[in-house]
Amino acid sequence: MKLGEIYRFAVQLAKENDPRTAEEMEDDLRRTEERYRKMDQGEKDRFDLDSLWNPYPDSRLVYGDAEREIEGALWGIDISTGEMVLADRLREKGRMIDAVIGHHPFGRARPAFGEALHLHEYIYTQLGVPVNVAEDIMTPRIREVHNLSAVSNYDQAVDAARLLDMPLMCLHSVTDNLVDRFLNDLVEKESPKRVGDVVDMLMQLPEHRHAAGNNNPPEVYVGDKKRKAGKVVVRMTGGTSGPKDIYEKLAQAGVGTVVFMHIPEAHLEEVRKHHLNAIIAGHVASDSLGMNLLADQLEERGVKVTPCSGFIRARR
Repeated sequence: MKLGEIYRFAVQLAKENDPRTAEEMEDDLRRTEERYRKMDQGEKDRFDLDSLWNPYPDSRLVYGDAEREIEGALWGIDISTGEMVLADRLREKGRMIDAVIGHHPFGRARPAFGEALHLHEYIYTQLGVPVNVAEDIMTPRIREVHNLSAVSNYDQAVDAARLLDMPLMCLHSVTDNLVDRFLNDLVEKESPKRVGDVVDMLMQLPEHRHAAGNNNPPEVYVGDKKRKAGKVVVRMTGGTSGPKDIYEKLAQAGVGTVVFMHIPEAHLEEVRKHHLNAIIAGHVASDSLGMNLLADQLEERGVKVTPCSGFIRARR
């Protein structure tokens, strides 16, 4: 596949598994286009044109010719200069490494990371939270994530890519959408009755079994395995954790158990206060599951995937 084909295929797959409806996504893209048309030339020169068709600001092709043929890619959860040098070294040793793919955002995708959290607003609305409430409680959290992202050294890996002439992209919400849909569908299929049943369900997945062998199993952070699970909601996409205020609204909407990749320590008391059960599936295992769902399809199309940087490769 060509580099640009991989990028566009990944985004299209993410759109097919997005929590939003197709109409909601198209409306968001239309509004972005309208905003672009109204800009002066200086603003247009700085504008991220990918956002006209790619609704995931934390997923970008950050270096490389889109027409370049890619037979193999080094793929990891976190990519830094070290992983770029590793890719170059493996290439020198004869491994099929034509590009590097990261999960967590870098390059121009990193300062825009906060914008990815708008997806939470749609998810909470679908769960029964009024849209005005969802947008209002998300606003300060989006600003917080923006401020934290703005100070990062976001071009470190990109500079290494340029110096080594190694194509580089990051696919964050793109693959998080895949794991989110996969696990929500699994919950619907399995209909776990107890909190422990949800943990057992996760432990059937090879990524989570592997992580458990490294002392990082799915865990009940709030609640008890013997408790009734009630309505189980999996929250794996939308950039990162939402605001503390959301747990009260989820409880009011009838949610009994939430499953996250990770959760800030400061949120746990809010979860307890509103009588929810919280299961942490594991960050690396959950990221790997979403990445695997895309990697399988890329390998079917002739792109060999070499995992690194924590990526637990498991084929389905």
